[in-house]
Amino acid sequence: MDELIKKMAEEGYVPGIPGSMETANHAVEVELCANSICEKCGHEGLEYVPFVDHASQDFRAFSFCPNCDNAEEL
Repeated sequence: MDELIKKMAEEGYVPGIPGSMETANHAVEVELCANSICEKCGHEGLEYVPFVDHASQDFRAFSFCPNCDNAEEL
C-alpha cells in the first residue's frame, strides 16, 4: 500500500474522505470492497482505500488487495 500512498501524494492526495461524503456512502464502499475478489490473485476481501485532495475536494478511491498489493481504482 505504500506505493499507492506515495503515488497519490505525488498527485496531491492524502488518505481520507472529503467532509461532504455521507457516512452511509462510505460504509457501502467499504462493504463492497470487503466482499470483492482480487482480479490479480483471487484473494477474497479487499481493503477500501480513499484519498482526498483537500484543496479541490476531489476524491478518488481504490480497492486494495492485502495479499498481492494490487490496487484498482473504483
